[in-house]
Amino acid sequence: MRRTIIILIISALSAHAVDCIRPMFEYFASHYRTEVLNIYILPGRMNPDSLHQQQKSQVSTIKYHWTQNHLDSLTLTHGCQDKVHRGTAKVDWKIDSARVGKLTRYDWIFPDESDNFTVFRGKDSVAIVPDEEQTHTFYIKNDTIHEVNEWLPRDWVIYRDPNDESRCYQGNGKEKHYENGSVSKVGAEVYTTYEFEKKGNSLILKITEPDHNMYLRPPGPCTGGTKYTTIFFH
Repeated sequence: MRRTIIILIISALSAHAVDCIRPMFEYFASHYRTEVLNIYILPGRMNPDSLHQQQKSQVSTIKYHWTQNHLDSLTLTHGCQDKVHRGTAKVDWKIDSARVGKLTRYDWIFPDESDNFTVFRGKDSVAIVPDEEQTHTFYIKNDTIHEVNEWLPRDWVIYRDPNDESRCYQGNGKEKHYENGSVSKVGAEVYTTYEFEKKGNSLILKITEPDHNMYLRPPGPCTGGTKYTTIFFH
């Protein structure tokens, strides 16, 4: 009996791979702004209690403080080695939701209405509407995530590695044609690699980006680096 309990505990703590498409969709569909960290989380299955992100020696954490449908504040820690900054950011967003056909509409309302925005979510699609001139949309079709960004036009898709379901690639949506006449389903250019694994109550996301600034970035333990690890705690 004791041996069985130990085996169950080890199994719960050990990491295992997950199909990347759904958590990848939730990752993009659950983030409104991407700055140093993905601070503003939208309603969705990716909603964490807190997250931890690391790039080289730079580490950042966020703790979310909710009261029902009200995001009150964020406790932030950000820094490198002995230079660590801690603080609490008051967010004060209220979220109203309503059904609109097969979609759910989420209105994020700031007290002075200076930073309101609206989100429409379905099972396999999400549209983020910051204002009348912009719409940022993600949707899943044929096991591929498509992105439509009216503010920053681009033709990006996110697709699964055919040899590893836990790994996804983000690249342009153009097909690659070869001299022998064959056509690759993979985009002509890979921009970013994402890899997921589940461990206990956390989802681990590892991101690898190309280093476009390798000759422009100053050296140092907290600068540069193309690999990011984010842990979402639930």
